Amino acid sequence: MIKGFLAALHFLTIIRITKGSDITGEKLGASMTCFPVVGLFLGLVLVAVRYTFGYILSPSIVDILVIAVLVVITGALHLDGFADTADGLAGGRDRERSLAIMRDSRIGSFAVTGLILLLMLKIFALREVPSEIKNRALLLMPVMGRWSTVQLAFGFTYARSGPGTGLAFTRFAGKREYVIATLITASVSLGLFWLQGLTVFFIIALFTLLFGLFFQRRLGGVTGDIMGAACEINEVVTLLAIGGISS
Repeated sequence: MIKGFLAALHFLTIIRITKGSDITGEKLGASMTCFPVVGLFLGLVLVAVRYTFGYILSPSIVDILVIAVLVVITGALHLDGFADTADGLAGGRDRERSLAIMRDSRIGSFAVTGLILLLMLKIFALREVPSEIKNRALLLMPVMGRWSTVQLAFGFTYARSGPGTGLAFTRFAGKREYVIATLITASVSLGLFWLQGLTVFFIIALFTLLFGLFFQRRLGGVTGDIMGAACEINEVVTLLAIGGISS
C-alpha cells in the first residue's frame, strides 16, 4: 500500500520520494487504489493554505491562491490533459485526427480559452461554497477528481492503438483497484458530509459514466488526456454540487 501511495504521489504531484524509473506500467496501474488517498493529501495541503493565509488575505484572494497552489503542486498535470482534450474535440474532424491533435504538445486557441474558463469556473464555484464547510469541500474536491480517473480507467477501453500514458491505467487498473478506490472515496464522502456526501459521490459517478460513454462513442475509448480532463471537470462539479446541496 505504501509503495502504491508513493507511486501515485510521484505521478499525480511534483513530489518525488521514489524513483520514476522504478515505477513500471503495472505498478502505475495498481497505484490507482491510492489515487483518492493522494487526493485527500492534496486536500489537506489546500486546507493548510487556506488556514495559513486566511488571517492576512481576503477570502476571495485566498480562494484564488488555493486553486493556484493546487495547480503548482500537481504540476498542472490534469490541466494539460484538459487542454489537449479541448483541442482534440474542437479541431478533430474524425477519431484519428482528434487523437493526433491530442498527442501534439502544442496548444491551440480552444485549449487556452477552455483553460481560462475552467479555472475561472473553479474559483467562482469555490467562492460559492459557504465558509463554514469550505475546508471540507477542499478535502473532498481533489479526492473526487482523482477517483473519477479510476472509474474511467476501469470502465472503458484505451482509445489509442499505440502506447500512451493512459495505457498503463486501462490495462492494469482492474476490479481490485476500482473497488478499493471507490470504497475509500465513498468513505471520505460519507465522513465529510454524511448523506449529502454520498449524493455528491453519486453525482460524480454518473457524470463520469456519461463522460466516458461520450468518448467511447466519439473516440473508441479514453486516453490519459481524457482522464486528466475528467479530473479537472469533476473538481468543478464537486464544488458546484456541494454548493448546491448546502444552499
